[in-house]
Amino acid sequence: MESPKILIMGGTKEGIEISKRLREMGFYTVVTTKTDYGSTLAERYSDVVISRESTDKTLEDIVREYNISLLIDATHPFALNASKRAIEVSRKCNIPYVRYERPRKRYEDALYVRDFQEAAKKALEIGRKNILYLGGIKNLKTVIDIIGRERVVARVLPTSVVEALKLLPPKNVIGMEGVFSKGLNKYLLLDYNCDVLITKDSGDTGGLNEKVLGAREANAKVIIVERPKLDYPLLFHSIEDLLEYVERNVIR
Repeated sequence: MESPKILIMGGTKEGIEISKRLREMGFYTVVTTKTDYGSTLAERYSDVVISRESTDKTLEDIVREYNISLLIDATHPFALNASKRAIEVSRKCNIPYVRYERPRKRYEDALYVRDFQEAAKKALEIGRKNILYLGGIKNLKTVIDIIGRERVVARVLPTSVVEALKLLPPKNVIGMEGVFSKGLNKYLLLDYNCDVLITKDSGDTGGLNEKVLGAREANAKVIIVERPKLDYPLLFHSIEDLLEYVERNVIR
């Protein structure tokens, strides 16, 4: 009998881990990623990997083509539109939808805001030096328009450096990829003369803890953009609980 096929919307570290564990349990996994780079990372742990960057297929096309039995949404906490689309497709195709979202942690000494516009305004209120921006290329212009290009120092992915250089002076752009240590975050703040750090609630997997701890040691304030809220049909913050649900509910 053919193994049930499970679609994992990922590209995140957790999405890859979920695919790996499901394969070990005997399931056939199809993983979608946002980029070709994400697909390369997922290939080892999935039966099929589809980069949305390299295909014209819609999510519904993929669900129908592979006869998917369950859709697991393990996209980034800020990928709200992708999650909305996944919920809609699961209902249309009459398959269960499960959301995995990395756990949240609240920091008492951090300031929480709704969006990057509010984050930039708050940074202007409390900062006297430069502002280290770690929120991704998508929202960089919003922050610069409020704070000004001379005071914003942005750490972005190497693939986003060209776009960042259209908005900031070269001396204010740091091209780096990865989850960085407390020490590196601390010394970037000190070396670039920053007293405020702007980031988003990407969880421990996204390096949030190291950012907050590094900022504390650099005596910098941290402004965190909260995750967008969505009423998920079924939500897990634990991979173990998610796998237990799959084991109990997906017929083999």
